[in-house]
Amino acid sequence: MDLFSANQLMWTAFIIGNSAPLLFITLRKTKKISREIFNLYFLGVFVGLSWEIPFALAGKSFHLILINWPIDLPLVRNITYSFIDGLIFIVGIFLVKVFLKNQDFLYRFNSTALFIMIIWGSFSEFLVDLNGNGKLWLFIENWYNPVFLTINGNGLTVIPQLIWFVAPIIYYFFILKFQSKIL
Repeated sequence: MDLFSANQLMWTAFIIGNSAPLLFITLRKTKKISREIFNLYFLGVFVGLSWEIPFALAGKSFHLILINWPIDLPLVRNITYSFIDGLIFIVGIFLVKVFLKNQDFLYRFNSTALFIMIIWGSFSEFLVDLNGNGKLWLFIENWYNPVFLTINGNGLTVIPQLIWFVAPIIYYFFILKFQSKIL
């Protein structure tokens, strides 16, 4: 049973993705969020672009787009998805803060913090692919991107899951390396 149609998922992604940076800018300008949260969100967007742009450039050799996007310009869909990636990273930061009950992990390496971010990233990617793959896009199965799990006929491939295993590591080490500039 599908909870959402492809059109509903597309509009949800479009609205949330494109509203998120505007919301973060507004919240920062009105001092409702700290510079730290603002910068952590946009760092997540930047990290997200590191795979969203190559996905767009790979085109049909890597994935097929199954539904028309409201603004059909090159890279708009992928940039919107990177805005959503930034939200996923921010939720990961929030989960770590709740679990550890402090934010020392932003200043010193903490393996538990990294583990939480990896688990959250992998889980969120699994949910995104479970709901979007086969409706909004279809990742092409091939030798470098095999299907690792099929649920209700939806073949989930390895590369997107690997990305969200590695991306939190890169994100976390960027935070630690550039903390004086972003925190």
